[in-house]
Amino acid sequence: MTSLGEDRARAETRAASGTGPEAEASGVRAAPAEPRFAAIQGLEIRYLARGKGTPLLLLHGWGSSLETFHGMGGDLARLFRVTAFDFPGHGESDLPPSTWHVDDFVELTLGLMAELGIERAAVLGHSFGGRVAIKLAAAHPEKVERLVLVDSAGVPPPRTWRRTVRRAASRLANAMGRHLGSPGQAVRRAIVRRIASPDYLNAGPLRATFVAIVNEDLRLSLAAIKCPTLLVWGDQDEDTPLADARLMEKLIPNSSLLVLKNAGHFSYLDQYGRLRLALIPFLNG
Repeated sequence: MTSLGEDRARAETRAASGTGPEAEASGVRAAPAEPRFAAIQGLEIRYLARGKGTPLLLLHGWGSSLETFHGMGGDLARLFRVTAFDFPGHGESDLPPSTWHVDDFVELTLGLMAELGIERAAVLGHSFGGRVAIKLAAAHPEKVERLVLVDSAGVPPPRTWRRTVRRAASRLANAMGRHLGSPGQAVRRAIVRRIASPDYLNAGPLRATFVAIVNEDLRLSLAAIKCPTLLVWGDQDEDTPLADARLMEKLIPNSSLLVLKNAGHFSYLDQYGRLRLALIPFLNG
């Protein structure tokens, strides 16, 4: 089983090189462009804007950066005004000043759109970026023309016995850490290393933000989305499984699902050629 961290490293290497499926599908390498920085809510945010035409906003996944969209963004910039950016605490953007929730990332996104003069855009969100895209579309329908959710997070995982055991172990670890001093903290760290996800363990100063985000259930926001929505999923996605996509399809009123065979959590890299065939007509509406 490939962990999300390993899949992310593979995705960033292929996307940044311009030699992955994006380049093969488009027949060209990504157009050269230099990222810039914008001051949004007191934070320095790195972004990359390319192309002309209808605005398209690309929102990356947790622990990732705008580089994961390098090849795809270069291809789509021939048809759209494509903007990607690093979320706070990711890539080269500043860390958020406190524990952030999904709504804070939404407000940051709105601030960047205003700074760049983007009144309304199509929005594509991958994984965690999908969480932000969901709440953005639900709470600010005037800002989102069309929505594309790629292997998106946002619905709670099913309650399995393994998840129940992990929750109980987490509560025990936290209690020991609070009440047993240094020995309790040592036991807590040992338990956390055994049960925590790689994303949590690698989150560093963003751990509290990560916990706040993954514990938010977005099912009510999904039902509030009004714009046309395309769900894109890898049939082998083990991080946000296909069952999540089918639930989202039921909850979002005007949505359709594209399942990409032989694709994992980064399905837009694994099968970009197939995605492109559906994505461009959808964005052109």
